[in-house]
Amino acid sequence: MPFNPASKTKRLIHKLSRIQQTVPRGAWRVGAPWVGMFLHLDTTWLLFAFLIIAGFGFFFGTALDAIMKESGFGPTGNTLLFIFGFFAAMVIAHKHGISLSDLRLAVACGLGGAFAFISVLALIKAGMARL
Repeated sequence: MPFNPASKTKRLIHKLSRIQQTVPRGAWRVGAPWVGMFLHLDTTWLLFAFLIIAGFGFFFGTALDAIMKESGFGPTGNTLLFIFGFFAAMVIAHKHGISLSDLRLAVACGLGGAFAFISVLALIKAGMARL
């Protein structure tokens, strides 16, 4: 049988779209329906993704701390907010039906959500300081 890379790609895309459509059963369905996206990842991939995002978060958190100084949340706080914002953006995109099977789209969505989250919290902090 000849090797056809297009058919392998189609099978992978079909498998990823089926995985995104599944909903977990039992208590997870009621308690946290968004967790279905993360249940289909191996522990290794989930930890690898978390470590990569933590590394990016520390880099951007330190840079934002140097830029924002007292208006920011410190390097550690910015890192934690960046990580939370990234994964929250991924979950929100998944809930709205955006297919995250393309890695570039997923990273762009996560980075945009992380920066939007930190920006909104910085605006809230600046507004509270003016009161």
